[in-house]
Amino acid sequence: MTTNTNDIDKIRSTLDRLTLDALTLMQEEIELKINAENAMVGGETHLAKTRYILGQNSVSSIQLPTENTPEFDALLVVHHSQDEYGHEKLDLESQKPDNEHHINPIKWFGYMQPQHLQLAQNLYRQAVQWLVQAANVQLRLRGTCLQIKQLRKLKEEVAAEE
Repeated sequence: MTTNTNDIDKIRSTLDRLTLDALTLMQEEIELKINAENAMVGGETHLAKTRYILGQNSVSSIQLPTENTPEFDALLVVHHSQDEYGHEKLDLESQKPDNEHHINPIKWFGYMQPQHLQLAQNLYRQAVQWLVQAANVQLRLRGTCLQIKQLRKLKEEVAAEE
């Protein structure tokens, strides 16, 4: 009888700790997503300033690559992997625009880009980094919630044995 009580107490304390961890992860995810949203809004503002300075036709979808454009590799690539404990994680790999396969997209808008266009690009890059971090937090949160679910089931089984 006391063994079951001790087991239930251990399970409850672990559930409490995991619940607090889940709440902390939720808060971290929300903060990262807010940071990403703010960076994207800042990028949109700088992009609008660039359009105002250069004119609406100088910064538009006309400069974007089409089907006839030669293929190129992205400067930022997200890789899905697992750490040494088997937990999923996402890694962001950044490439330098050093050859014909890695093209800096800012060059699509001419060689003399205004500072606002470069600031917009940097803010969008920062937003991608924050979103990858948020996705990693979300993966950890999913694992924590799964542990909570398993412990609740175990707690019910131990309580049923009493």
